[in-house]
Amino acid sequence: MTKNRLTPVLTAISVFPRLYRRAFKLFGRKAAQLAEPINLKTDLCLAQSTQRDQLYSDMALPDNLLQAFTSDPLTAGDMRFIGREEQSSRLLTAVELWRAGRKTMIAVTGPQGCGITSFLQQLPAQVSSPVNWHYSQLTRRPCNTTDTLTLLSEVVGCDQLIASVVELVDYINDLPPTVFVIDNGHFLACRIMGAHEAIRVFGAVMVATQQHLWVLGCQEIAWLRMAYIFHVDRYFSEHITLSLFNDTELGLCLSTRLQVSGITLNTGGITADQQSQPNDGLGQQLSTLYRLSNGKPDISFFYLLGSLIVHSESRQWDITPAIGLDFSLLKQLISEELFTLAELASHGHLTIDDHRSMFRCSREESWLLLEHLYQQCLLVRNDNADEPSYHLLPLYSDVISRFLTNANYLY
Repeated sequence: MTKNRLTPVLTAISVFPRLYRRAFKLFGRKAAQLAEPINLKTDLCLAQSTQRDQLYSDMALPDNLLQAFTSDPLTAGDMRFIGREEQSSRLLTAVELWRAGRKTMIAVTGPQGCGITSFLQQLPAQVSSPVNWHYSQLTRRPCNTTDTLTLLSEVVGCDQLIASVVELVDYINDLPPTVFVIDNGHFLACRIMGAHEAIRVFGAVMVATQQHLWVLGCQEIAWLRMAYIFHVDRYFSEHITLSLFNDTELGLCLSTRLQVSGITLNTGGITADQQSQPNDGLGQQLSTLYRLSNGKPDISFFYLLGSLIVHSESRQWDITPAIGLDFSLLKQLISEELFTLAELASHGHLTIDDHRSMFRCSREESWLLLEHLYQQCLLVRNDNADEPSYHLLPLYSDVISRFLTNANYLY
């Protein structure tokens, strides 16, 4: 169904460059090699990982460049981690207060893709003296008390099955004081019937074991949803908010990664005053990259890499104007599809059964709707779990969330 709708668009995209080259051939000229990638970049599906990898392969981008611009979280001490000085200072101050005896719980929140995981990973290297440290990521949503006990047992490193909340609290309180960092807190946001008790138990155990320091990393929309439903913000003495990069931070981020890659962009046409700046060729296009990405690093990486070109004779790298992805598809979606995207933005991930429970429809209807959005290249499908789960395509999740907010589907 989606393929049929996209066929005329893709056909036009593929035919135009051929006509373009023929016209130039008649006049004895060669078309620029960059014409085809620029036109194809309007297709949303190019942002999917498989098609993105194929695009970079066709462009013959070197491995060191792709590794420098990976969207994977950055481990402690990685020179590609930039900024966040104020937030890091607040986090370290909260850690020191906890070590001095103050009961503390910390929430670190921000939009998807702002670097929460990378920020949390820096903590062990920043603390002045060693502390017991245990980092974990939630990978599923607790739907009942038993699920919560199992998840929390995994978080604190307990291999045995603990049957009650009291036993788990006693077990955790007997452990040496530890910093427990829980990432992917969006899995605690849940609008599924019967799951509220599981989330309350999760929070109650954290509150009852504050001889330890609990640090929760959570996507912003999920945090706001939990604050509204469960008033979770009342239980965290420190709330650190990470935002997307401003234009200066984004420029530093991109320049740093170019330095790590070992690639310098062509500086032809740059004034003498600009020559002292690293990767000056980037400065010409930075405002466009910032406008297209809204300061979200991963999609700015996509636009930057897709705009690079190497000159065959000089072997110098250059950057050409980036072309934005076409998000007009969002305006064509019906209300059920938009509400589904809104719940995905709030929950992070949804399975077919999660969706069926929320929207009170059949499993087949849920599967059809989620699969349709997946085929539209708006979602990613994870087939590794027992049951497939879906989430917004990370690269442009911020664009979708802002569209839903402006359309009053997400609030």
